Amino acid sequence: MSLPQLQNASPVDVPQALAQAIELHRQGRLNDAANLYSAILAARPDHFDALHMLAVIRLAQGQPAEALQLIAAAMRAKKPSPQILLNQGLVLSALARHEEALASFEQAIKQKAKFAEAHINRAAVLAVLGRDEEALEASRKAIAAAPDNPEAHYNLGNSLRRLGRAEEALKSFDRALALRPDYINAHNNRGMAMHALGRFDEAVAGYERALNLQPLNPDALNNLGSTLYAVGNFEDALKCFDGSITLQASDAEVHYNRGNALKALGRPDEALAAYDRALMLRPKLVEAINNRGSVLLELTRFEEALDAFDTALAVRPDYAEALNNRGNALHELGRFDEALANFDTALALRPDFTEAHNNRGSTLIEFGRFDEALAAFDRAVALRPDFAEAHQNRGAVLDDLGRVDEAQESYDRAMSLRMAAES
Repeated sequence: MSLPQLQNASPVDVPQALAQAIELHRQGRLNDAANLYSAILAARPDHFDALHMLAVIRLAQGQPAEALQLIAAAMRAKKPSPQILLNQGLVLSALARHEEALASFEQAIKQKAKFAEAHINRAAVLAVLGRDEEALEASRKAIAAAPDNPEAHYNLGNSLRRLGRAEEALKSFDRALALRPDYINAHNNRGMAMHALGRFDEAVAGYERALNLQPLNPDALNNLGSTLYAVGNFEDALKCFDGSITLQASDAEVHYNRGNALKALGRPDEALAAYDRALMLRPKLVEAINNRGSVLLELTRFEEALDAFDTALAVRPDYAEALNNRGNALHELGRFDEALANFDTALALRPDFTEAHNNRGSTLIEFGRFDEALAAFDRAVALRPDFAEAHQNRGAVLDDLGRVDEAQESYDRAMSLRMAAES
């Protein structure tokens, strides 16, 4: 289709130009369509359709601020319709103005109760805002309005997964994939649901399907790395995290995950650098603050480790892992009373915290409170029978109590567990 010669046309044939612009827009020739919409607006600045459609193009071209101005002008020219309210919400979402976007989608639904796209996008914004129960209901309304819309089922699966209902989430992702077999995000998030269920081989298969469809997908690479890390394949996990960072270097979570892999591989200095990078991107990523402190403990930089755990607890005062680690740092610094208090607080928050029971026992030994230490180690091994360190510590305290035969049994158990782990 050749473009009309509008530069010298006076007046512009608006109906003809609009029809050609819409056809170009439909064909994906966005720049050509935008030129025609702009020509119409040069002649008719308040032309609703040209303003609206040019806004849609600007959003697609990554210019949401200009898109919002155009939509505002369109809405001054004509009473807002459900469609323009939907598009206004999409633009506001792109600008991270989520509460305003939500209000726009809700206005569209008020005008058109079974507007599936508005329900779908409302669900997505509610999810971003952490309002998962409401997002769940919005997705169900979207499915009621459009049962064969894969995105509606995908959003429902995401809400169910975030709410810890992974089995139900799988059914939603499966439905989305039945409707759209090449739905990359559904393959990826189905893998996340499988991971949550401990079905790691199936999780890997889901991520690999996503990567077969889009090899340079940073989220799928990160998730694949997380599952490989969970099964102890730290080298391959690290490769995945490195690949994800190459594609999306500003994702703090991937740098955090990379730090975990490096820590597991015994490369503490590199792990520390990875956590530092994560925290540059997201200073309150509390898991990274805590794990950074754990690496500092490994490096015997105990005062710095203590500072890291204090920072983590300032962000999340009820963070049991940071309290346990803070206790370890205080123990290394010889501040045993404070260490014991931290272990006690961690256990009040999480009574089944095996590491805290074990560490509490080690600190009780420093006070000569051997019977209490033994009870702590007994609790640790009752919670986790394969906890080699707790069996070893239990043997040591039994030795101190003169119960040599029992001590030897604990030492033997610790040794067999370590040998099994190494084989």
